[in-house]
Amino acid sequence: MIKVCLSHDIDRIDKSYQYVTKPLRALRSGNFKLFFRHLLSPFTHPHPYWGFDTIMEIEKRFGARSTMFFLNESIGPVLSKPKSWKLAFGRYDIHDKRIVNVIKKLEAGGWEIGIHGSYNSYKDYELLKREKKVLEEIVGHPIRGIRQHYLNTSESTWDIQNRVGLKYDSSWGHTKDIGYKEGKILPFFPIEGSDFCEIPMTIMDGPFSEAEDRWGRFMEIIEETERTGGYLVINYHNNNFDCFDNPGFKEDYIRMLEILHGRGAKFMTLGEAYEMIIAD
Repeated sequence: MIKVCLSHDIDRIDKSYQYVTKPLRALRSGNFKLFFRHLLSPFTHPHPYWGFDTIMEIEKRFGARSTMFFLNESIGPVLSKPKSWKLAFGRYDIHDKRIVNVIKKLEAGGWEIGIHGSYNSYKDYELLKREKKVLEEIVGHPIRGIRQHYLNTSESTWDIQNRVGLKYDSSWGHTKDIGYKEGKILPFFPIEGSDFCEIPMTIMDGPFSEAEDRWGRFMEIIEETERTGGYLVINYHNNNFDCFDNPGFKEDYIRMLEILHGRGAKFMTLGEAYEMIIAD
């Protein structure tokens, strides 16, 4: 039996600068039909990045529940730093009524809520502590898990996460490849004397979509996970489930779940995996 943890990084819930960049990209490629479709999309295709209803419908179909990592980004745009533009213009308000309502709906349905630590929180104890407190005020109970935005980590990250009271992290993984980073397949305890656990992330949507022989490698990863008794952690961003803006991502996710379900996979949240790991 293969143990599978489904997860989603909630980076953004609405399109912003993409309303400009996607039509321009289509125009540069000479695809005028796509250019006009993107240009009209604010009126013909509203709220494409929400994704939650689609995710819930797919996972219910397979009797699965996932962990949703919500982001509370505080970076503002700095004109001299283009990297900040993407972070700032994509952010959402964690107190937005839509977000609060969907968090409560997810929890009521058995999904787990975790922290998607903001871009700089991996090295800032006070910042991560505030983000954890805000999310806990919304859900009404302690938050156990985290994945850092952009998988940012440093030598002090695990210690910071542990000190704010988190129980597990799932940031150990590739940003441009799939599979187990540095051959670390099994969950591990990076802090001596602590029950704080790292549960490695195995597959992320963007790198998977670009990987050579991706389905062949997917089967190899499944077999490696089964053989070693690890946990296959899959991460798909909610904004990638729109078939117009991000064609193929939703279909890939469904195919993954079909293959895993056919092999008798045990689907679980990362929190449920943590409980199994501690109990072993």
